Amino acid sequence: AVVSTQSTGMTPQERHVLDWHCANLEFANAAPLSALSLKNWDQDDDFEFTGNHLVVHDGMSKIPEELSKGLNIRYNTACVGIKYGDEGVEITTREVSQLNNGWANNTTETTTADAVLLTIPLGVLKKEKLKFEPPLPDWKTSAIKRMGFGNLNKVVLCFNKVFWDPSIHLFGHVSNSTISRGELFLFWSVSKAPVLIALIAGEAATVIETVPDEAIVGRAMTILRAIFGFQTVPQPCKHRVTRWRGDPWALGSYSYVAAGSSGNDYDDLARPVAPVNAASGQPRLFFAGEHTIRNYPATVHGAMLSGLREAGRITDQFVGPPYET
Repeated sequence: AVVSTQSTGMTPQERHVLDWHCANLEFANAAPLSALSLKNWDQDDDFEFTGNHLVVHDGMSKIPEELSKGLNIRYNTACVGIKYGDEGVEITTREVSQLNNGWANNTTETTTADAVLLTIPLGVLKKEKLKFEPPLPDWKTSAIKRMGFGNLNKVVLCFNKVFWDPSIHLFGHVSNSTISRGELFLFWSVSKAPVLIALIAGEAATVIETVPDEAIVGRAMTILRAIFGFQTVPQPCKHRVTRWRGDPWALGSYSYVAAGSSGNDYDDLARPVAPVNAASGQPRLFFAGEHTIRNYPATVHGAMLSGLREAGRITDQFVGPPYET
């Protein structure tokens, strides 16, 4: 909601600063404040890791690259259906075109296994394009619907030189408008390279996805030149703008506790599913990802920890615990 400065007793400058802090909260949650659960939005705060923030050398992509070594990964292949029962699972896939994210052909392929671990983003689960046979139980689909899946976008600007103080790793921009408070409100400098990363949060994160790159970069340059001076700031030599809500394989960035939701929904999203009326009661569907870990949602480390959790759970189910019970 937009609140006038007269009704709050704040000066316009005070209101702008408050808007900046609201944008920072919307960045942390990947959602407008109006979408959050007032009671439960910060339910994971007590579990935050202590210590300094660190940057992965050569980028975050090094983590999946190292973890995937030796694995048989099927690229450009989408899962479109999962059939599960007492005997195991049957997974149906289709090849994806690299040109337009559409289907490369009309053929499907089927793979069988004892169980399947789903790390599909919550945004894709919400879209219900993946068909389960039998359908997921109500407690699982209800948690999927209640939990929020937000949007946060970034603008990466590469320059030929560093024109900001290299000892400063972040600086903010205070908007003159409440509506656009999350638009390029924070700039990061995370390495010695002449690169800045600008954040777009809240309502602005979705609005900006319909705007062409040139206009977004132009707006960022206007802000930077207002801060550092027109002659000081060169044009970027490269740029990259994310659009996570429009990415069909993500449909957003990360989860948040929406109004009507709670940390319990993270637990339900993590719970494995057994076939209906299964004689063995053996779960066949397992779930991991940042949206399945109550204490560390919306984080890379949370996603990794959820994977380790499920690896242990699956091993215990099908191999047995490594100790006597």
